[in-house]
Amino acid sequence: MTDAGLVSIGGYLPAKKISPVLKKRLVSFLSTDTRLPQEFIEQIDADGRLPGTIETNREGWERQPWFDHWVRNLPPKKRADPFQGTHERRRVPTDPVSLKESIVSHPMMPSDAETIAGAMAIINSGLDKNCIDLVLSFSQVPDFPLPSNASLIQHKLNLSDTGAYAVDSCCSSFLTMMELACGLVKSGVREAVLIVCSYIDSHVVDRSAYYGVYTGDAAVGAIVTRTKEGSGYIASASTSYGSRHDGIIFERRRPRLFKKTNWGPDCTQEFTTFYNLRACKEIAANTDRDMVEVVGKALAKADLAIDAVDFLVTHQPVPWAAKAWREAIKIPAEKAYESFRTYGNIATCSAPVNLLEAIEKKLISADDIVLMASSGAGENYIAVLQKVSTRLIRNIHAFI
Repeated sequence: MTDAGLVSIGGYLPAKKISPVLKKRLVSFLSTDTRLPQEFIEQIDADGRLPGTIETNREGWERQPWFDHWVRNLPPKKRADPFQGTHERRRVPTDPVSLKESIVSHPMMPSDAETIAGAMAIINSGLDKNCIDLVLSFSQVPDFPLPSNASLIQHKLNLSDTGAYAVDSCCSSFLTMMELACGLVKSGVREAVLIVCSYIDSHVVDRSAYYGVYTGDAAVGAIVTRTKEGSGYIASASTSYGSRHDGIIFERRRPRLFKKTNWGPDCTQEFTTFYNLRACKEIAANTDRDMVEVVGKALAKADLAIDAVDFLVTHQPVPWAAKAWREAIKIPAEKAYESFRTYGNIATCSAPVNLLEAIEKKLISADDIVLMASSGAGENYIAVLQKVSTRLIRNIHAFI
């Protein structure tokens, strides 16, 4: 059985400045090897930034005419700090087709964000894309309720003769796909697996809900293939608590702040909603215990103590979660990284973006043992241990 692990990561973070060498490669690849709308490619080429904007607290809330009313209607504990530690979040651009063909435009389609992220992962890997024989995907907000985006990503990336299917454990889906991809490559079933995930929150955010301030947009691509002996995947474990299934759901409703008229639009749409408050309270009350449990299972499988972990990256669902988990599993602050203040909750993209940025900042080195851990609505927990391969470090540093 061969060793397998991550060899590349590409993060589509709206408005992120990219290096001149990556810009050149990305514009060329997107133009010749994908079905991405030309308008997005032109934006990258024009200013060397990924399409989209950085939304500040002032732009998103404080300068809005309803801001004071929103603050007054927040839960009492939220009014003193309505932004809960967030300063900004990323937003995708408007979809160019909807601008030209519809009187109601909408944000970039999730599959387009995923196409950019997948392209970045392929470029970052240095691999011929034809060696990819499987796409695993999770779109937290898919283009359509049915089918999933998996085959659409494969189509937009022009990956001929490549299988594609979706894997869903909500916010923990990147780690679930990573676990599955490593198993498929280690066993010889697959040669190279492209993982793609996204959370395009702009489609489902209710700005009038208190939690709307800490959610943003992102997409991630990554490739799992064979690694040198002794590197890559080490062990993993997962747990589920289905009794909390309806704690956080998509609900079709009006915004929290809404004044009805007989003649105007009713503004009903799917919104991310903390739906069953009893389940939500149970999630919060047990989250430290649940994370300690799943991390302990993964460490036991690997026959490792927590002191053997060189670095920790996690999901960041709410302002306090990442710190609480780190302290619960007894990892010192200098051995962890999170980006909540910059991106907020980017759901399934949180853990891989934190891994990517920690490597870019040279906080992680080759052969470090990294613990990746996440919760996911449903309720799911997963922990994955990997020894970071030299290829992953080299490939990411090549495009900084």
